[in-house]
This record gives sequence, C-alpha cells and structure tokens, in this order.
Amino acid sequence: MNRYLLAGCAAAALALGAGAANAQAKFEVKVGGDAYFEGGYVSEDRDQNTRSVDFRNRFRVTVTPTAKADNGLEYGGRIRMRASNNQGAPSATSANGRTMDADRGYIFAQGAFGQVQMGVTNSFNDATYITAPQDYLPLAIYDGITSWIGQTSDIGGGLAGLNGSILNQSLVVENNATKIVYFSPRFAGLQVGGSYTPRNDSSHTDVNRADLAPVAAAGRGFATTFEDMVELGANYSNTFGGVALKASAGYYWGNAAGTSTVGASVEDLNAWQVGAQVGYAGFSLGGSYTDFGESGQIQTATSDNEKSRLWVVGAQYTAGPIVVGANYKNGKDAGSLYTPGSRKLEVYEFGAGYTVAPGLTLQAQYDYFKADSDLSTAAVDLDNDGHVVLLRTVLAF
Repeated sequence: MNRYLLAGCAAAALALGAGAANAQAKFEVKVGGDAYFEGGYVSEDRDQNTRSVDFRNRFRVTVTPTAKADNGLEYGGRIRMRASNNQGAPSATSANGRTMDADRGYIFAQGAFGQVQMGVTNSFNDATYITAPQDYLPLAIYDGITSWIGQTSDIGGGLAGLNGSILNQSLVVENNATKIVYFSPRFAGLQVGGSYTPRNDSSHTDVNRADLAPVAAAGRGFATTFEDMVELGANYSNTFGGVALKASAGYYWGNAAGTSTVGASVEDLNAWQVGAQVGYAGFSLGGSYTDFGESGQIQTATSDNEKSRLWVVGAQYTAGPIVVGANYKNGKDAGSLYTPGSRKLEVYEFGAGYTVAPGLTLQAQYDYFKADSDLSTAAVDLDNDGHVVLLRTVLAF
C-alpha cells in the first residue's frame, strides 16, 4: 500500500506542476563530469600472492538536457556515462575487456511542488545523507579503501553485495535500479522525500515481473535481491550565527525471497541511517550510523546471525584551497548467511587535499585497517591488518 501511495503522490505532484506546459520549449544541454587517477601502496599481514602497488582510475561524463515551460515547470533528463571497471577477457562488445556503461539515466520535473525523478538514479537517502566530513576523499567515495584491502581481508563477497561495502555510509541497497524518487521543496532548512523500487536487480529497459526465487541453501554472503522497496527520509541544513548544522535520517524496507531451507527464513529488508555534522570557522565535526539489522540473512532454529551496522565519526579543517581531516570507521556484519559468526573492519584514516585550480585537486590519504573474522574457510585465518597509502588527482568539470 505504501508503494502505491508514494508513486501516487509523485505522479500527482508532477501533474499539478505541469499545467499547460509549452511543448515547444527549447532545451539547453549541459555537459559535465569527473575523473580521478589513484596510485596506492599496501603493506598488510596477509600479503600472500599480492603486489604492494597498483593504479586505478575512473572517468564519467554527464549529459543533462533541460527546458523550462511558460508556467515555470522545469523538466529534462540526465545520463551519466563512465569507463566501467572490467577485468574480464575481450568480448564481442570490447576488444580489450573494457566497456562503457551508463550508471545513471532518468527523466525529471521540478517546480514549486519539489522534484520528481524517474529512472535509474540514486535513492533519496543516497542523494541527501549526512556523515562525517571527508572532503579530502574523491567525489564522495567514502568507502574506497575496501577496494585496496578486499582481496585478502575477507571484506569483499557478501559485504560488497548488501550495501555496496561494509563501509558505505548511505542506504544504497536499491543498487540504483529503476525507481521513482520524490524530493520536497526545502522549508526552513528541512527537506523530506522518498522512493519506490520494484526490484533492485532490474534497471533501464529491463522488465522483471517474476517473484524472487528462493535463496539456495549453500554458499556465503547475503540474499541481496529485494522487491517492492519503499524509502522515506528527511534532511536538514541551516546556519545560525556562522554555525552550520546538517542532519539526515532515512528508513528503507522491502520484501525478500522465500527460502528453500526447512525451518529457516530470509529476513526482509529493514534498514535505517542517521547522520549529523556541525561546522564553524573552517572546522567541522560529524558522524553517522547505518543499520541493516538481519536484512537478507537466513535465520536457523539454532542460532541468530550478527546484525549488520556501521558507524563513523570524523573531523576536518578547511582553509582556502587546503583541507585536512581524520576519521574512524567501524563496520560489522554476520559475514555468512548460513554459518554463525561475524566479521568486523576498523579503519583509522587521515587525509589532505589541495585545490590547484578550479576543478583540479591533489589528494593524499593514509589508512590503518584491522579486519577480524571468526569465519574460516579450509582452516584459513581470515584476520588481517595493515597500512594503505594513496595519492590521487581529481578532476571535476
């Protein structure tokens, strides 16, 4: 019922704002984007069959056609294209194993009623969440460290499947699948909104009306596919006497598949996030907490799994083109659908950035990480700790 109410409200707002729109309006097309190049050095306890140094980069281009009707309605669309991460062999679409994809593609309309987005886009919480200040990190990639340690620290796999990673600080379990999102106008610093996603594994031109298949009673990780996902959220931003205050809260729920295991059940999605930040005279302090409970896990009659949660706290100082900061991240979850246990990742992080010119930034980052797991595979100890040093160049245009 909630999903129909949300979709209906979004449609009604769009209809009220449309009125007698001018179909002959001319579109203005804006082109922007961003890119980064990053080099890293890793020294860790579990370093068997790994190198210490590697590079990575990403390039994205955003195209936004917009128009404005004579009644004030603004409308248009947006597509974001990127050089995607693909380590596979050459294929029919790419001679060297690399591809281009579109990770966003939606139409929108906005006016006095707020904004409605329809298509492949961020959830409301993912677009508006507040967490610890981390402007020394590239393009709001607050969990990028997991890419450098996930190969040997048991941090990938199911952790990467439920919410992007164990360190992701917003609610992104909807996987940017096709959805309807509503953003209200901002009143006295407060904005509310929500979204509805039919399935989080269906996007762009895909039509998938099938019920979710039961989760197989084997393997590791989480059940990561949900349907009829509804989100509600709010955020606040205001300034009082030079003190900047920001806060956010969001709640996401949805249905999981049935189970093929007698006496077990797959937990439905129930996730929430809260965050706050305060800033004054270049200093800022903040943090956030994200909780997925037992979402997507199979519970047996003999034991319960560890709940999935993440908390972050940090501070930074900005002076002109320079920003420096530090934070502590603590993520924990069950690590397996079928075996009692837990795994935990702690990260102590320090970073700095320098804006060389408008749109061009140099950044440096140091992380000490400690990964603990009481799950074992073939008697292999999955605990790990180590140091990561990253240097990068960021371009935004």
